[in-house]
Amino acid sequence: MDYTAWPSFAAVLDRLCTMPRSATGRPYSNVELGQAIGVTHSYVAQLRKGLREPTLATVLAVAEALDVHPAFFVGGRRDRTADLPGRPFAVKLNRLFTLVHPPGQGEMTPEAVAAAVRRRAEESGDTGWTIAPNTIRDLRSGKNSNPKLKHVVALAMAFGAEPAYFFDEELAAQVEEQLETHRVMDSLGVNEVILRATATSPSSEVRTKALLALVRALRPEVEHEEVRRLLERPDHEPPVLDDAGPEVIDDEAAD
Repeated sequence: MDYTAWPSFAAVLDRLCTMPRSATGRPYSNVELGQAIGVTHSYVAQLRKGLREPTLATVLAVAEALDVHPAFFVGGRRDRTADLPGRPFAVKLNRLFTLVHPPGQGEMTPEAVAAAVRRRAEESGDTGWTIAPNTIRDLRSGKNSNPKLKHVVALAMAFGAEPAYFFDEELAAQVEEQLETHRVMDSLGVNEVILRATATSPSSEVRTKALLALVRALRPEVEHEEVRRLLERPDHEPPVLDDAGPEVIDDEAAD
């Protein structure tokens, strides 16, 4: 994922401010936008020039005033959705800590996340995207509920997620489902996933999706609906996939 390819917050904001509004037919002035979000016109001017780093609250307020989705400022969707503003930042951040672990290890420490951010920043050639471990702790606990946008992006970088994850509830739900599926599959192990499926704690929906993904990867010739039918049998017995192909249920015999 190339973070350096995104337009900056300042570039997106400046472009939006030069576009005519549907209500008035003319662009927002710095004074008008400042009044709409409760800041001075000089602060808006600095944001548009990239001289000030916006906070999460500023991004949300500007997005509402300009009638765009806050995710639009970090490469996400433009149209606003009914679920805004969504869950608190700390809730989503803690979900990433829970779901994203290094192979064979437990939850990452704030120091490990800060180091991951630093490595990714160095790889991209922009060493400005860094964050301190104590800042991460404050964000996780909710002590700091208004991070700078650069810290939002930095944390997304550390966990390999799109920054829009922190703004877009629909995207966040998709990301968390995918991460949960991967977590389940990792915990089960490829060779034992089918035999151990009924002994795991995740929901049956997550477990079924994990098994479907694994079976399709191991046996691509198996039809999707046939696999789902086998996995959702009332007796919850795991399907048996031998060299002859998927187990076939004899509907007439069952009657």
